[in-house]
Amino acid sequence: MALHHIRQYQERDHKRVLELFSSGMKELVPAAFRQMLTLPHSLLLLPGVPVTIVLVSGSWLLATVYSFLFLLCLWVIFWLSCRNFVTTSLQADLADITKSYLNAHGSFWVAESGGQVVGMVGALPVKDPPIGRKQMQLFRLSVSSQHRRKGIGKALVRTVLQFARDQGYSDVVLKVGCVQYSALSLYQAMGFQKTGQYFVSITKRLMGLSILHFTYSLHFAWEPGM
Repeated sequence: MALHHIRQYQERDHKRVLELFSSGMKELVPAAFRQMLTLPHSLLLLPGVPVTIVLVSGSWLLATVYSFLFLLCLWVIFWLSCRNFVTTSLQADLADITKSYLNAHGSFWVAESGGQVVGMVGALPVKDPPIGRKQMQLFRLSVSSQHRRKGIGKALVRTVLQFARDQGYSDVVLKVGCVQYSALSLYQAMGFQKTGQYFVSITKRLMGLSILHFTYSLHFAWEPGM
């Protein structure tokens, strides 16, 4: 028997939904930081420059200070980027979920466990889908870190898929950051297919932070027990 249940969003859930979203986004900072360190230009700057400093100046202290400041700057950049994204989101669709989702031919659901909201997801129609397609887009999937690996994320995604099928949509699409590893694994395990990848800006390209586009075709059979 499931220890959680999915229900439609209510206004009393607003504060908790914002907390879930904010905490979930902040968790991505370490992953984004590690992603940046694996890029060729980072591998060149991090060990290469300190070695050059030692060879030129003979100072290991100066090389160590450079390495510390380099890593600190990277961390601050990612932290500020995350904070700005959260702030923008809280002022956009999450400012009024009823208006943004429920009153816009979409929906928004929360997962409740032990009387507390521990997960959320939203869905909206795609305004300009490809010709011949009717698509629903999944938004804001998030599960509390204390309640993961219990099937809640999968249950929320299934709710969106069923809602889209009931409304006669042909596909469910979504966008996810390349460092959202848990979400990527979930979507792929549930049958979503990668259909695109892009960078929202030159800065994001330099940081190695791409956006992946996934599609789930509702023409294929989908069993609730997947």
